[in-house]
Amino acid sequence: MKSVIAISLLAITALSGCAYKASPYGVSPANVNAIKATGIKPVAVLPFTATKPGAASITCRAAGPVRVVPSFERYIEGALIDELKLASAYDPASDIKISGKLEQIDFSSGMSDGAWMFVLTISNAKNASFTVNSKWPFSGSFVADKACQEVAQAFGPSVQNLIKEVIQDPRFKQLAQ
Repeated sequence: MKSVIAISLLAITALSGCAYKASPYGVSPANVNAIKATGIKPVAVLPFTATKPGAASITCRAAGPVRVVPSFERYIEGALIDELKLASAYDPASDIKISGKLEQIDFSSGMSDGAWMFVLTISNAKNASFTVNSKWPFSGSFVADKACQEVAQAFGPSVQNLIKEVIQDPRFKQLAQ
């Protein structure tokens, strides 16, 4: 009986420290092509800010946190830079500077579906800005562990979608001039 209790306590301790990590960002060829289609000159990207600076995790049910490295706003900033670089539209020395503020970020992890939700404001040095509200749906699960794995796996594609919504907004091209 004591060994069953000891094994149970060990399992609870081991599982309570679990974190679900989002994968590194993968560039979207569709986003690269969309950036090229805007015809913008290369831009610099200033450090992104956030309403909750440095936040890098959100708790998923009682299963543990979903984590990104280094933080949500830095992940999104890096993703945008990666997309711009591959589209030959990034130059850190450019006079055209854009930045972003992650106003909100959250997810749902329902039994049948889930979604990442973002509110991101993009601006330039001339104080022009626009805000994108993005929602990326994905499958859910009744089982907390599986649902939280789905949340972490959906983060990269949800950021690709967020960037797509930013660059396809006609105000992006105006902002990047």
